Amino acid sequence: MKHRYSASFLLFLSGFFAFLPLAAYDFEVGKLYYNITSVSDLTVEVTYRDKTYNGPTLYSGDVVIPNVVKFGNRTFTVVGIGSNAFNNCSALKSVRIGNGVKSIGSNAFFNCRRLTAIDIPSSVEAIYDGAFCNCDGLTNVTIGNACQMIGAEAFRGCSSLMQVRIGNSLRTIGNNAFQYCSNLRNINFPSTLQHIGHNAFHNCQRLTSVNLPAGLLTIGNSAFEECLSLSSVNVGRSLQSIGNSAFESCAKITGVRLPATLKTIGSSAFEGCLRLDNLVLPDSLASIGGSAFENCTSLGAIVIPHSVTSIGSSFMRGCRALKTVVIGDQVTSIGQSSFSGCSRLESVVIGRNVAYIGSFAFDNCNKVTRIELLCETPPAVGYDNFSNLQFTMVDLYIPINCKSRYKVAFMWEKFAFIYESNEKKTQD
Repeated sequence: MKHRYSASFLLFLSGFFAFLPLAAYDFEVGKLYYNITSVSDLTVEVTYRDKTYNGPTLYSGDVVIPNVVKFGNRTFTVVGIGSNAFNNCSALKSVRIGNGVKSIGSNAFFNCRRLTAIDIPSSVEAIYDGAFCNCDGLTNVTIGNACQMIGAEAFRGCSSLMQVRIGNSLRTIGNNAFQYCSNLRNINFPSTLQHIGHNAFHNCQRLTSVNLPAGLLTIGNSAFEECLSLSSVNVGRSLQSIGNSAFESCAKITGVRLPATLKTIGSSAFEGCLRLDNLVLPDSLASIGGSAFENCTSLGAIVIPHSVTSIGSSFMRGCRALKTVVIGDQVTSIGQSSFSGCSRLESVVIGRNVAYIGSFAFDNCNKVTRIELLCETPPAVGYDNFSNLQFTMVDLYIPINCKSRYKVAFMWEKFAFIYESNEKKTQD
């Protein structure tokens, strides 16, 4: 359908745009300021009045954003809340958003500190970066069923926020979206969610449980770092990547069931999870970052699957309860200090393709009594490895017809008792 406009209406529009250098809006109705977003579709978004959004006249009190607004002889549909529209409106108490609004712009309600609750209708498809950042009076948020994206820092620093209800279309939670929401206790993750961004829930200290959906693919760096009350985590069955420091310092987590789809665990992903005592690494895993489980002081055993090719530095450093380690056949290198300080470690199995063991890898593991090497060529060993180990108290098991190599190899020649796999240990 073609739209026809009167000459007077077009004259009004030209006047509005000529006025833009002095003001940020096209027209005002009922103490709300609007920009025209489409002349042909007759749509507008709410904006601020002055040339800059922190001008002398700010919105305050209780605000109702309508579905439509009439100006002149035209009726406009209100489809958005523009960027910075309510930025720094410190006297704003409440906002009721109309059912025609499809987006909430960047920093739209930034620093609205008296705003206590927000109900985002099912028409809204996107909440952009910083939309409610630093709204530290906000306690409850409801997000409707159409929203597919929560932008970066959207609710960052909402320190009073306790509960978030999210509808059934959300796909992405952006970087830092809920960072420093230190009172957040409850949030539901819909089945449509696929990506959680970096630092998304960093330092949400009251969050106790996380039930992530089956379709989730990625958890970003530091996504749940320093969630000090977090004790229960269900990561879903489609997860492919856990980012660096994703659950670092979540000291109350006791167990995590990792799915068969997981490919990557980032550096320090679970570092400092002091109560983590049950962990099975899936056969799909290809990469484990350095310090991934450093100072997980309750873990008693670990099996590195055959799919992993390298173990990063300080991988399980300081895991004082660790007693057994089995390293898969595709691992070619064991990083520096990987198992340093595992003071209760007793038994180690090293896969057939390990070529190098980094410095300090088994430093201060002085209770080891059995090491089984499946590699025919003795792995090269970095300096200060197996320090404080009593070599006369350890049984070293190696493949058949390899003893002569190990007897002259650096570090391995120190072991007094070397047995090939077809030999039986004899008591001296």
